[in-house]
Amino acid sequence: MPKTYSLAILTILILSGCAMSQEMKRIEEVQRAQQSRDASRSTNLTGEQLFIRTCNTCHPGGKAGMGPSLEKVNDDMPDDKALKKIIRSGKGLMPGQPKEVINDQELDALVSYLRALNQQ
Repeated sequence: MPKTYSLAILTILILSGCAMSQEMKRIEEVQRAQQSRDASRSTNLTGEQLFIRTCNTCHPGGKAGMGPSLEKVNDDMPDDKALKKIIRSGKGLMPGQPKEVINDQELDALVSYLRALNQQ
């Protein structure tokens, strides 16, 4: 009888180990899929591409349109942190651009583009 119990316990442990191994593989696959989805959301567009996609409709070429001119943005907002805050949170009718829309790298590129746009 003890031999039968030992064999049953050993079988249960082996099957549990196999099931746990399969569950670990499934968790790893889910994590890889999530990382892939996260990476696909990050487009890492250039500042110019972001400006055209996100800003140009209201600020055509940095000039006044539906939104104000951006020609004095360097004078009005010499601090990148303040400019980034307005881009992230929006102001007036201008919608904010959260990290899900423009990642931090893209935000840096957009700010650099806006700074350079006003020096042309």
